[in-house]
Amino acid sequence: MLHCVQEYGIDFSTTVGASMVPVFNASGDVLLFERMTQRLKGWSRGEVVVATSPKDPDARICKRILGLPGDRVKVLAAGDEKEVLIPRGHVWLEGDNKAASHDSRHYGPVPVGLLQGKVRLKLWPPWEIGPVRVVPP
Repeated sequence: MLHCVQEYGIDFSTTVGASMVPVFNASGDVLLFERMTQRLKGWSRGEVVVATSPKDPDARICKRILGLPGDRVKVLAAGDEKEVLIPRGHVWLEGDNKAASHDSRHYGPVPVGLLQGKVRLKLWPPWEIGPVRVVPP
């Protein structure tokens, strides 16, 4: 039963790293994410998601969706700005703390199959309990 709830309903993740500061603390925040919304309505720009890392299948990442399939995103790389077209079946993920985030600017568009769920609530620390807001790019 617990497996079904975690696989198809809700699950928890903790923060590791400063990529989403100030929305989340660099370590120790407990987040609740749910897996059903994307199955019913898909993904939206501005949502904070938990995903399997495209570089390490044993690690989770927490980033914000900034681009959907068909979108063009501007990326500053090595001092030059370039435009990337997000292919079908992929999204563009970036941390809110750009200076501390290893994200799509480094590894490119992320397959939607790696997205595990949308972060809905911060549960820890107790004085910061509350919903996680969608912030459109």
